[in-house]
Amino acid sequence: MRTPEGIFSIKDLYPHESWSKFLWLDYPTKQSWRKHIKAKQDGIIKWSDSVGSEVGIHGVPANSKNLIKDRSNWTLGCVSLSNQDVDELYQFVQKGTVVEISH
Repeated sequence: MRTPEGIFSIKDLYPHESWSKFLWLDYPTKQSWRKHIKAKQDGIIKWSDSVGSEVGIHGVPANSKNLIKDRSNWTLGCVSLSNQDVDELYQFVQKGTVVEISH
């Protein structure tokens, strides 16, 4: 339910009917699994918590620009951009492009 941080690469990218475009990241990586297990061992998260999957970068549903402006946490772990921004980014990336996600 949180956006993972780290170095990822784009696994695939494609138009998406709900969110303009979707840039699918290769999460979880080996490093992601190590962080996840350590967080469980340290009691930061529950042993039943999932590492998650299908994390990507995408736009917002039609008529929902306010989700970005209001900094709404609606994606369950993905990174959301305005549709204009994700459409622009989509032109310059490809499978294998390295992406760093951090706060």
